[in-house]
Amino acid sequence: MIKVLIIPTILFVLFSCETDFSAKSDQIKTTSSKQDSAIKKTNSIQDTTLIKDWLTKVIIDYVNSEDGKVAYNNMRLALTDKYYNYKQNAINLEYGEEMTEEEFHEKWKSIYDTKFVGKGGFFIPTQDNGTIDIPTCTLLKSLGDTAQIFHVVIRDLRWKTNFVRDITIISKDNKLLIDDVKEYE
Repeated sequence: MIKVLIIPTILFVLFSCETDFSAKSDQIKTTSSKQDSAIKKTNSIQDTTLIKDWLTKVIIDYVNSEDGKVAYNNMRLALTDKYYNYKQNAINLEYGEEMTEEEFHEKWKSIYDTKFVGKGGFFIPTQDNGTIDIPTCTLLKSLGDTAQIFHVVIRDLRWKTNFVRDITIISKDNKLLIDDVKEYE
């Protein structure tokens, strides 16, 4: 009698488990494919922590470097060509080499708000070689799936001076790049 009850019970359990596993397997496959497509759709511009860490490192490595040439080359790789040319034109205004201030504004006003270009170098007016920190780097706003603007305070520890910046970061070809730095001074 026990054998008669055990066999149907085992068959019932096996059948139930198989059906349950099959349903769970389909659910896992569906969930995995949804997660995979979500991961593919998500790009690095949406990872605020990653961007903050990257941006902080770019600025500190550039300004605090003892080797200006290496620092400049590394910083250059973190900028879009468009922003680099814009800022380089602004720096050259001080020397009157390429264009007048009016020509500069005319050339760039459709792309950048030229009143916030700042004078002097990239990020801060002068290279400081080891004395800056970034006490504030917060997300101001996202501009869709391709750009974010961060509010950054660069603190010169030696001279006790803060430089306030709003920095636009874009994602292009799976790379983060700085596309604008608004300098408030």
